[in-house]
Amino acid sequence: DNFPWYYNDRISTGKDPSLFMYFTHNIYREPDIKSNWFHLFQGFLNKLRYKRLLRIKANLHMRQDKIRKNKYHVDYSFKHKGCLFYINENNGYTSFKEDNIQVRPKENRAVFFDPSIKHCSAACSDKKRRININFNYEN
Repeated sequence: DNFPWYYNDRISTGKDPSLFMYFTHNIYREPDIKSNWFHLFQGFLNKLRYKRLLRIKANLHMRQDKIRKNKYHVDYSFKHKGCLFYINENNGYTSFKEDNIQVRPKENRAVFFDPSIKHCSAACSDKKRRININFNYEN
């Protein structure tokens, strides 16, 4: 109940008014730690065996009246590694455009992928919120 979330008025870039707001918390953005909560992720980072950490960002999407897919995007334009760690189970999803795959969030599920390939999130309609942690790194 004391983890700080910060409002964003759109999920991906662009001026489309249909894009829904969400909340984020930047934990790390190269080259600096951005959050006092960084220490919580040390154990997870040790398992990633990264050489270069680019970003750790927590995402919180509020429940919508129906599942709403956001626009496809890339995290960084160069090839690198990514891990989405889902905090809670819900009926939202992550979609990977190239492979036409959708991954449903389940508590403690981790999905590994190349975030330079187009992907997007979809807000849930069955839970109060959808929360995940996004790790970008090179190894």
